[in-house]
Amino acid sequence: MDLLIVPVPLFNKDMAVDAYYFRHQKGNDILEATKGTTLLDGAMNSPPLEMLNTVGLEAFTMGKPIFVPINNFMLLASLENQCTQPAHNIIFLLDNNVKIEEPYIANMKRLKNLGYRFGIQKIDQMEAYADILEQCSFIFYDHRLFDEPGQVQLRADIEKRYRKLTCVYTHINTMEQFGQLSQSHKGLYEGRFYRTPVTRGKHEVTPLQVNLINLINLVRDENFEFDDVSKIIQRDTALTISLLRLVNSPFIGLRNKVKTINHAVTMLGQTEVRKWITTAVSRLLGTDKPSEITRLSLVRAKFCEALASRFGLQKEAQSLFLMGLFSVLDAILEMPMDEALKLVHVSDSIYEALVDNKGEYYPVYQFMMLYESADWKTVSRMLILHDMTTEDVYNAYVEALCWYGELLNE
Repeated sequence: MDLLIVPVPLFNKDMAVDAYYFRHQKGNDILEATKGTTLLDGAMNSPPLEMLNTVGLEAFTMGKPIFVPINNFMLLASLENQCTQPAHNIIFLLDNNVKIEEPYIANMKRLKNLGYRFGIQKIDQMEAYADILEQCSFIFYDHRLFDEPGQVQLRADIEKRYRKLTCVYTHINTMEQFGQLSQSHKGLYEGRFYRTPVTRGKHEVTPLQVNLINLINLVRDENFEFDDVSKIIQRDTALTISLLRLVNSPFIGLRNKVKTINHAVTMLGQTEVRKWITTAVSRLLGTDKPSEITRLSLVRAKFCEALASRFGLQKEAQSLFLMGLFSVLDAILEMPMDEALKLVHVSDSIYEALVDNKGEYYPVYQFMMLYESADWKTVSRMLILHDMTTEDVYNAYVEALCWYGELLNE
């Protein structure tokens, strides 16, 4: 599909994800600018809805609701005919370009009666949007504009009149900002805060984290010993349960049940053990963090691996997987990235990319971060530079999301 798209998590005050919303761009913005298009060319069709119909909601949101941006033309179309997902999981997101006219409002009411919900963003006055706000369940506020006098008064007026509106606060960049905002303002929260390491003061790595780090360091050796791996696994109950569930599952298809750790490791073999440990350890390292951290690290890992051939690094795919996996290690271990990476003994190429922003792996890391931030203009330029199409990137990203979903099911 000719689409750049990324789901962005929205957290509640307890740091659990309640919903996602889509940032997207249809095609390569730079190349599309040179093509002639008619005014209504595809304007009434929603690319995100088309994508959800193809891939499914579960891959993108694990079944949670998703905000889907729509324009005026889409609002006049039969959106319900474009969507095969349950209505209660779809929230149509408007901006301040929505026309405050009867046909549009009537269609909002009709879609609400079918079970869909609406949100709105970027409004700068209340009275003009009164009829629209009546139909909405959510309103977005940019945290960067939070203290501007006009915005303060606008929020106060809206919250007083429309008490049923859930506020969504965006662009929250630090845990301090999240803590202050979640204490004083109820709603949902978006931003980089959840993946920002808290590094004030001295932070000690826990014994269980040391155990997991030792394990992942051990299996990086091509000829690791099964006995050494078994000894580390048996120190961690969660790892032991995860391993025995895997080898005794129909997916592996062993004739006899495996009852010991050493037997399980031996039966799996080095390749499968290394693969299982890499994903299992990344989950367990972040057990005291928001689950989105684990999701982010694993999706990044698979996305970087899938991009390897596009950057001429086919032979480095496994290393790029590790680079993506460890790209949030600073947030997981709550220490600067350079210190965190020294614990897991990564290669110089991974260290240079994640710490120094240079080296042969850095273009992949840079592209991943730009894509994740929905910096579509820079992404579009990099697509041209590396001779990639939007379809190449779409397939790689969807592959990563679906792979993560399969891991959860396993």
